[in-house]
Amino acid sequence: MALSSCTRGSYDSSSPQADSDSIAEPVTVVTATDVAVPADTLPALSVQQIDSLRFRLTHHYSLNFNFLVKADSLQLVPRLGDTTTDTCLVHDGDLIVVAQIHTQLAQDSLGADTVWVKVARDQQTMGWVEEGELLRSVVPDDPISQILDALTYSRGVWMTLLVVLGLAALWFSRRRREFLPSPYPYLLLALVGIVATLYASVQNFAPEFWLEYYFHPTMNPLMLPHVMSLLVTLVWLLLIVVVAVVFEVYSRFYFVRGVVYLLQLAGLSMAVYLIISWTTLIYVGYVLLPLLLYVLWRHYRRRAHCRMVCGHCGAPLREKGTCPYCGCVNE
Repeated sequence: MALSSCTRGSYDSSSPQADSDSIAEPVTVVTATDVAVPADTLPALSVQQIDSLRFRLTHHYSLNFNFLVKADSLQLVPRLGDTTTDTCLVHDGDLIVVAQIHTQLAQDSLGADTVWVKVARDQQTMGWVEEGELLRSVVPDDPISQILDALTYSRGVWMTLLVVLGLAALWFSRRRREFLPSPYPYLLLALVGIVATLYASVQNFAPEFWLEYYFHPTMNPLMLPHVMSLLVTLVWLLLIVVVAVVFEVYSRFYFVRGVVYLLQLAGLSMAVYLIISWTTLIYVGYVLLPLLLYVLWRHYRRRAHCRMVCGHCGAPLREKGTCPYCGCVNE
């Protein structure tokens, strides 16, 4: 059933056509960390099944796994390790399926095993490719994996863009500060800091959890390990708070002022994310996060005790009179 999801045709790895150009067994032993299998389960598993299980746990994909080609083209060779004879190409947007996996023991200069993967687009377009080249050229056939891949490879662009837009919005309103009398902006910044800390912690201490999530993503936190479940739950809360902030902004500001305020908040949020996530990698972020939460709480409490706000810019005021931020007179 998984093979039939290939849009250009189904593929049967057990057919004579699939094996006519192969010199390897469908799955070969992967020299990796031994997999803990209960003793009462071992008699029911063949050697090939145990090897397949080991490969699945260490490489996060296995036979019949679907990939989507993201590179301009990916070259496949008809025979294992033979790069001099006829080749075929799969192109950007093609859906391919893993048909066979073969491990050559200690074949490279560093003494590490070389994994070759046979993939197929259809029964006429199939061949072998080295695993490293394959993973650089494809993305798992799942919308969440594709979004994560796009955000990862373009993060320098969109992160810089958000910071620049935030600074531009701050310069545009340099003579008049925009205030939103709501707890949601503070909650948004707090959640951004917590998500940044947790994500960097996963990268530091449990990168295998993130790789497993990348190959098999879900937005249901109940189906994930505890740490990834917490991360996904925080992402859901972050999205809900973003929607609440947008509604609050456009219920109090007109369009241009609302856009400026949201850009300022987006730039500040991205700055918080970058600082907290980068410093958490060197453990400084674990000190900065409580400091950030304390500053946000103090600032919100100080504004909450103000008796009124400016009717023009929403700035907190302790008494009637001229607003120190926009110069309006409040009676």
